Amino acid sequence: MVIRYIKYLANLRSIDNNNPQKFICFIVFMSANILRQHFPFFFGPNSQSSVYLDSAATSQKLQSVIAVTQQYYQERAVNVHRSSHQLAASVTEQFEQCRKTIQHFIGAKSHKEIVWTKGATESINLVASGLAKNHFKAGDSILVSALEHHANIVPWQHVAKDLGLQLRVMPVDAMGVLQLEESLQMINSTTALVAVAHVSNALGNINPIAEILSKAKQMGALTLIDGTQAVSHLNVNVQQLDCDFYVFSGHKMFGPTGIGVLYGKYQLLEQLPPYQLGGEMIEKVSFAETTFQAPPLKFEAGTPNIAGVLGIGVASEFIQNNKNTMMQIEETLYQHLLSVLSGIPQVKLWGDKVNSICVQSFTIPGVSHYDLAVLLDKRNIAVRVGHHCAMPLMHELGLDGTVRVSLATYNTKSEINTLGAALIECISLLTEPVTQVETNHSVDKVEQTKLLPIAQSIQQAKTWDQTYRQLMLAGKELARLAEQYKTEVTAVHGCESQVWVHCLLENDRLVLQGDSPSKIVRGLLAVIFEALSGKTSHQVLVFNLAEYLESLHLGRHLSQSRGNGLSAVVDKIMAYCQHPSATQES
Repeated sequence: MVIRYIKYLANLRSIDNNNPQKFICFIVFMSANILRQHFPFFFGPNSQSSVYLDSAATSQKLQSVIAVTQQYYQERAVNVHRSSHQLAASVTEQFEQCRKTIQHFIGAKSHKEIVWTKGATESINLVASGLAKNHFKAGDSILVSALEHHANIVPWQHVAKDLGLQLRVMPVDAMGVLQLEESLQMINSTTALVAVAHVSNALGNINPIAEILSKAKQMGALTLIDGTQAVSHLNVNVQQLDCDFYVFSGHKMFGPTGIGVLYGKYQLLEQLPPYQLGGEMIEKVSFAETTFQAPPLKFEAGTPNIAGVLGIGVASEFIQNNKNTMMQIEETLYQHLLSVLSGIPQVKLWGDKVNSICVQSFTIPGVSHYDLAVLLDKRNIAVRVGHHCAMPLMHELGLDGTVRVSLATYNTKSEINTLGAALIECISLLTEPVTQVETNHSVDKVEQTKLLPIAQSIQQAKTWDQTYRQLMLAGKELARLAEQYKTEVTAVHGCESQVWVHCLLENDRLVLQGDSPSKIVRGLLAVIFEALSGKTSHQVLVFNLAEYLESLHLGRHLSQSRGNGLSAVVDKIMAYCQHPSATQES
């Protein structure tokens, strides 16, 4: 197939010498299709109807990655660094060659600076745990940015709290772009560590890490860069950056889940104590004492994720061999995405639209991102909504979440066009007045008499669109909760959207009030409230949510996370009925 494309390009070039720009654009277009063919996800049974725009959460997997991991489990399932037979020796050699592959992929000085972990999160925790034992001193501060993923906040927050250090935050502007000058001024003689993302996972911003690293080095501070969103989109050379630590995960770069990388300057890895203790990482053990291997094996206790290592090695080779083509494709796709989104008047874009990878977050004023995600999902378009594991950033921007579209080299312009058309349709549905719709009146009358009005209307709906409209109507009639009751006490955790539930018992009968920014969630609350309001505590405690939702045919429309959110609502109500005075404000 590739040879046929090349011949076609050669013919096109020979007949279109007068329009080289058109020829270059065609090359990029064809390259996109050539790279897409390496990902079997797009050629499966659902490939024609599914539009995958959530690569920042996890990328699709290369056929070569699938093949090498499958081959390991089927033909070469042995351990590494232990057995002396030929098969084990060959797999160990392949395993260690992957370490060298990653070394060259990120420009490390030595393969001994590459530590295998189960992901970027573990890599950060490994460094945080080690530095907490022998690096920080009284009066030190740790500096992170307001853009960080929770994984690059919580470990440092924990260390700062345990050691009495100060955790300081580099600010962002009103659009979520790092304020460089203010950030550089915050790096001073008290700064012991600067931990910052190369690229924001929530907004796609490429942060100015070169300037930050330079200032940190001047002040003698250690540096850790979270490169999880960068390595598959940008050229990364850790020696040129001169960072002390760099971390990333395999599953966001076309590789397997459960495998990650910690790069650390060798002299720093030597100084860090082991993170976990056990087999393989030891040099000598007696009941009197234990000595440890040198890095990187010192940090790799137990049997490693061998298949994952082989997979991430293959993935990094693919990216390395196709990086220039990938960057051209992704830039073309991103500019098209900006054009499509900017052409929809209601859409508000967030982040740095100049210095960005092919990720874009947006909101639609007056429309819940949760509702939008539900409608897009029903049209087989996968995007991410919510806080994107960056709750502090959302708080800084005054948002409860965004819609995030994250592209990769396998996406196409037609998929972006599909998204644009679906957005226009969904925005119209979410902003137009809600009216009653015709439902199925052939439901058994005996069954209808057992149902309350809202439940009956939901059960009678013929399609998802009708179900959605009935939920919208129910949510419209739900009395909104007064702001004074929207507190931590009434908040329900575990829901995709913000939810508050206020409970009262009057004459041992339950009175319920609730609210959510999501119209669909308000409708679901109305369904639950209708079933439980006016019931005694005993009746509430024997209520079976799963059976009730199935009786209304709602179960098939609820994802596991949405079902879990409703379960959290019911659990909160039940907790109140068990201990009214302890679980609810008066």
